[in-house]
Amino acid sequence: MRKLLSFLAIISLLLSFAFPVAHAGTISKTVQTVSNKVQYITANEFVTSLLMAAKVKPNGIADYWTKAVQMGLIPAEVKKDRGLTRAQASYIVWKLINAVPELRDKNIPVKTVVLSPVDYTFWSGGDPTHNFRGAYVAWGPGDPGYGMDYTRFNSRYAVITYDLVVIDKYYKDGTVKTVHVWNRLKDYFLPLDWWKVLQRFMKENPDKVKFDLPSERLKAQVWVLGHKNYLARENITNNVFAVPGNVNRKLYSLFYIPKDFPRSFGEGYSFFTLKFHMSPQIDKMNYPDGKPLYWQIFLLHFKFGLYKSENIYDWQWTVELNPVTNEALNRWLMKLPRKFPLDYTRFKYICIDFDKIPKLYQEPLLRLADLGIIQPEANVSPSIFKDRKKFITIYNTITWQMNRPILKDVPDIKFNAGKLLTRAEAVDIITKVFDESKRVVFDEMTFKTDTIDDYGYNYGFQKRTGDIPDWACDVLYYHTGKTITYRIDEIWQLLYCKHKIKTEGVLMPSIGTQPIGIVFDGGYGGLGTTAGSVSLYDGTLW
Repeated sequence: MRKLLSFLAIISLLLSFAFPVAHAGTISKTVQTVSNKVQYITANEFVTSLLMAAKVKPNGIADYWTKAVQMGLIPAEVKKDRGLTRAQASYIVWKLINAVPELRDKNIPVKTVVLSPVDYTFWSGGDPTHNFRGAYVAWGPGDPGYGMDYTRFNSRYAVITYDLVVIDKYYKDGTVKTVHVWNRLKDYFLPLDWWKVLQRFMKENPDKVKFDLPSERLKAQVWVLGHKNYLARENITNNVFAVPGNVNRKLYSLFYIPKDFPRSFGEGYSFFTLKFHMSPQIDKMNYPDGKPLYWQIFLLHFKFGLYKSENIYDWQWTVELNPVTNEALNRWLMKLPRKFPLDYTRFKYICIDFDKIPKLYQEPLLRLADLGIIQPEANVSPSIFKDRKKFITIYNTITWQMNRPILKDVPDIKFNAGKLLTRAEAVDIITKVFDESKRVVFDEMTFKTDTIDDYGYNYGFQKRTGDIPDWACDVLYYHTGKTITYRIDEIWQLLYCKHKIKTEGVLMPSIGTQPIGIVFDGGYGGLGTTAGSVSLYDGTLW
């Protein structure tokens, strides 16, 4: 679609030659009178500008209004030469998006997929050897030297991350838009209630408390984080691998390694995954035939049967209660209710004036807010964030015990649907309809990040700083791509993050050169890095 004409140019064309000469003077005087007094736009001006930009052919000579009426864009109460409210403008825009195929294809996805933290971390889309997207769930034994239990293959840690989901929207032209959504479970504070969730699962699904590691998990990119592996270039049938003789060797198929088996790293499960060498230069020099490397992955950290223990802390180490190795648990967790809906209807609960909006305009406002074409307005004084008494820290600074966040009143956020649309606001809306780079979704923020390689290693960080990426055992903020978009549905924390960005230029002063991500350092969620972050639980600061 061609570049959007400036609003002034469109109005100039409209007033100069778009109408019959007999009426041009009268219209000019009317528009000028309204403009001098209130700077509001008329419905006719808005519709004409919008349809011209969409390259919709008018009826007769520049009769865009009649065309819009025929297309069903105009609510009955809207009058041609009168002002337009935000709600009415949203209705017109949403109807136009649905009526024009090019706009519909770019704004309405053909498919939406919601991924759990496990689905995202072990994403099996595309080529199994090049499908790493990012990670939220630890895989491997972590770093016991630092006492980091939460980075190990740990059910408690994995369940905590279910306050987060990743949403992929697929469009007709093949484009995929991804947003990482912090929207915590409705009835639980997972840093403290993780065991209650597992207890409920066992009670409701006694027959599903079992080891169930889907093959798709194994087909996903397996990045090596502390767990041991054995590399070989030969065929899988070669005896350089630790494989019992009675095992039918297949890629991505689990098999059991007995205790003290030759060339193994201990008793437990193992499987093969196919990789090419990490360095193309070395490949070309040493392996001119291009034969692939096979990795044998040893899952030594798997433990069984601990869910029967009366000590709830034993549950975090058993494979039957980990969503990585129990697909039924993974799917069950994703069905639990959340604080807000995951789609555009979330703005019903974010905006306190939603119920006062006439039903005719409710969906258009919700849809355009979700697209970032309009924004709800937050009437929250920045001074509230300077008064720490209004917030609590998630840790008691004396005992270092974790606290539950204090529930606060909903922030004063409104659609202001009945507000008359000014010319400046009209220009802003029309621009955003045709230029996605100008859109701003109220509850989303986009940050620059490093493009990492297919094996989950942040070479950009190392090249820029000269150091190996810190806290690599977390891998919680390394994701593919040059940018990453987060949606924060803890509204007080969202506003606090925006406040920090606006007043300090960065999210936190101590972030330095690390990319910003959702991290679980210490067992709870924050937006930032391991060097410094903002809590994502409403009512908390750290």
